[in-house]
This record gives sequence, structure tokens and C-alpha cells, in this order.
Amino acid sequence: MTSATVDIAKFNPGDPRLLRDPYSIYAEYRAADPVHWGIASMRDLEGSWYLFRFEENAEVLSDAEAYASDPASVGRQLAVPESFRPVSHIFQRWLGGMDAPDHRHLRQVLAKAFTPRRITALKPRIEAITGTLIRDAVAKDSGRFDVVRDISFPLPMAIVGDALGVGEADWHLFQNWAKDITNAVDKAGDPAAGAAGSAAIKGMVEYFGELVARRRKEPVDDLLGAMISEADDQGKPMNEFDVIAIATELGVAGHETASNAIGKGVLGMMEQRDRWAELGKLEDAALDQAIDELLRWTCPVQRQRWRWATKDNSLDGRKIERGQSVVSILGAANRDPNHFPNPDRIDFHRTTGRHMTFGLGNHFCIGSHLARLELRSVLGSLAKQFPELRLAASPEEIPWGHNSLLPGPESVPVAV
Repeated sequence: MTSATVDIAKFNPGDPRLLRDPYSIYAEYRAADPVHWGIASMRDLEGSWYLFRFEENAEVLSDAEAYASDPASVGRQLAVPESFRPVSHIFQRWLGGMDAPDHRHLRQVLAKAFTPRRITALKPRIEAITGTLIRDAVAKDSGRFDVVRDISFPLPMAIVGDALGVGEADWHLFQNWAKDITNAVDKAGDPAAGAAGSAAIKGMVEYFGELVARRRKEPVDDLLGAMISEADDQGKPMNEFDVIAIATELGVAGHETASNAIGKGVLGMMEQRDRWAELGKLEDAALDQAIDELLRWTCPVQRQRWRWATKDNSLDGRKIERGQSVVSILGAANRDPNHFPNPDRIDFHRTTGRHMTFGLGNHFCIGSHLARLELRSVLGSLAKQFPELRLAASPEEIPWGHNSLLPGPESVPVAV
């Protein structure tokens, strides 16, 4: 290992302090050691490089040749935890785990199914579900409801369910599977977490395998149907296995991240009260800009999966050796004061460069447009309808999930 000695403890991605407020910790490392050799989340690795500034994060995420997504590309496939290896062939067929040329080909094919037109066409459905959820939530208990339980979980799950053919009766399966998979990635060195994540991926693969078989007999014009059609028309770049693997990826990412962002966004604006009042008065482009700022501030996925140096390199004077893992901390990049002045403040008029909530480069999130539509619908509607909305519990009483990859509130009780 080639890191110089610095006067700061090794960063630990499993530190429980990262759940509620990781940003003060990120700031310490950004100031003392912005390209930092810390504790790896995979116990078979000697360590990992962690990036705390916008500049180095952008450099790594933009250079897919120097920093690969597949550990096998640098002979590190055995670094994957043993309990996770039985499903690594699935996990590495997610868009986030692939490198060129497979990634480029598959993304091009998927983009034909995941078109802006198809996503924009979901807007009336999203707004209708949002309206129903809000009305039902408010009527249930004299104006007291839980933003997460009553709105931010069921809305994304309904939309993902519509797109992938998952009925409401099976939502609980996907909720549990998604938690087990993201927990396994977050705690990659924990055999129990890895085993649960492996079982969850297998469960989702079996589910979508059966669903794809039924769809071939009875086609449906939705996202899954479009992916199947593209796979049939262009079987080489996107075969049936890839359809199933990516359906599992969308099943995990499609609701966990949006639900997390909505819950954290409400909490943040309850603490920065003037932002809630301002949000309720915004329309059209100004509202879109506000939602983008909330995506920067909430950053539902705090760090990306490992990238692997394909050659000896350097970042901020630190020597990165071939085969070492490099972890982009998106949450730290989004709060870098050199790129976003006064970064802890929610500022709907911010004019600085784009954030990294959806990543950067070839692996930029293909579902970003859908996430924006969902946040705009929920947060815009709530702020307009209930300008006096308030927390029905103190911030200290809000329960948070135990996942530093996707830290977020498990419950946000409010009253109108």
C-alpha cells in the first residue's frame, strides 16, 4: 500500500455515525486526506481508496478505462465475498457492474426501451397515485400520517411494479429483497449479510424468470415488455438473462432511492423551514430546479460500488496501484464547498455545476428522469397542499435504517 501517513483514523464505511449525519465526517476527511486509504467493506481486501472531493470523484467516474467496474478485469474476482459469489454472475450483469463493450451495447439497447417518451408518459399515473396516497394518508388519522410508510414507499413501488409487472401483493417481497441486497453490498464483509443478499437476488431472478416466460405468451406494453422485445430483436447484445438481471437491478434501485430521497427531503425542509414554504410556491422550471437541488442535498445513494484501477495511476498525488479498489463517495462530492458554496444549505436558486446523485460518465443513472418525476410529484404536492406541515416527532426520535450505503429515515411522522 502506497499511502503516506496522515493524522486521521482510517475511514470505516461501516461507522454507525454515517447513518444520520455523514457530512461532518466527510468534511474532516476532505480537509485532512481527500484521497484516503481506509478500511475496505470487503474483508478480503487490504483496504480501499475513498474519495471525498468533487474533483477526484468526477475524474474516477468519468474514466471507465482507468477505473473498471468488474473486479475480474483486474484479477480481483476473488475479492468478492464468498457468500456473494454464487450470484456474482448476476450482480455483474447489472449495468453498474459492467464494463465496455458489454455495458455500452446493453445500455444502448435498454435505452430503446427506457425512452424519455415512455417515462414522460408515466407522469399522469404518478400524479394520480400521489393524489390518492396523500388523500388516504390525511383522512386516516385526523391529518397525521407517515411520509415514508404512507407515501414515499408505495408510490415508487407502484410505478416500478407497473413498469416491471410486479403486483401490489408482491410488494413486500421486493421490499425485503431490496433491503437484503443493499445491506449485502453495504456490509460486504459480513457472511450473514452476503448470504441473505445472495438469496434475495436468487429470489428476484426466479420471480422475473417466470414473469418473462408469461410475458412472451401474453405481451404487455410496459418497460419489461419493451426489454423483452429488444432482447428478442437483438438477442446478442441483450439476451433473456440480461433482461432478468437488469429487471432485478431496477427492482432494487427503482424504489429504494426515490423513497429515501422523499423521506430525507421532507426532514431537511422541516429543519430548513423557509425552504418548505418556498417549495410550495414554485411552478414549472423553478420547481424542477428545486427538485434537482433536493436530489443533491439528500443524495439517497451515498457511495457507489467499487471501481478497480486497471493501471497504476495517481489522484491528488496519491499512487493508486493496479487492482486496488476505489470508492466514490457521492454524498461527499455533493457537499464539497469548493464546488457547492454553503453546501449544507438547501438553495433552490443554486447555479453551480450539476451534482453527482445519479453518478457521472458512462454509468449515469438511466432512471434519473423517473426519479425526478416522482420527487416533483410528491414533494411539490405536499408543499402546495400543506404549507403548515410539521414533524409529529422530534428529529432525534426519527428511526433510521442501518445501511450507510442508503442511509435514510424508516419513518417520518407528520401532521398537517
